[in-house]
Amino acid sequence: MWPWGHLGAAYLAYFTYTRIDASDRQTVLTLLALAVGSQFPDLVDKPLAWTVSVLPSGRSLAHSLVTLVLLVAVLYRVAAWYQRTDLVRAFGVGAFAHTLTDVSPSALAAVLGGDLSQLKWFRFLVWPFRPPPPYSGDTSFAAQFAAFQFEPYVQFQFALFGLAALVWLADGAPGVRAVTEAGRELLAERT
Repeated sequence: MWPWGHLGAAYLAYFTYTRIDASDRQTVLTLLALAVGSQFPDLVDKPLAWTVSVLPSGRSLAHSLVTLVLLVAVLYRVAAWYQRTDLVRAFGVGAFAHTLTDVSPSALAAVLGGDLSQLKWFRFLVWPFRPPPPYSGDTSFAAQFAAFQFEPYVQFQFALFGLAALVWLADGAPGVRAVTEAGRELLAERT
């Protein structure tokens, strides 16, 4: 999935979460933490696998549910000291949404249909306990962009991002209000 697809999926998941737990609000900082979380697995794994060859795959360390659970638990403990666990929850929703949306839709459909041989495509979720599956596109950033095609799955990701943007706008564009109010206050102080 491309970055905009991950961001769209993460926002829709976080929007739903904030409706279930009304104590968490969408703010500039939580939305920023969500955006970082939605890209975090790729920001770690892709450079370390493709550029410096430290990891076995662009879906390994930071895509692993094992790593994410440990990371979010540590971040949550640290954030609790500062009473900002809302930021960790937003980051966690983004990071977990990213990892789960990287599961191949065709492999998921096959497994749900009873073809357990397709479980091999889920191995990255439990790295390092299982090696990540081989990906044909696990090469380099240049190769990824050179192979980009506006295929139906990419179109779906644009639609997902568009839906997320519409939901955000319909919800009153949370976060923007705080920034514009802070800007107005800053301007009022200077005049």
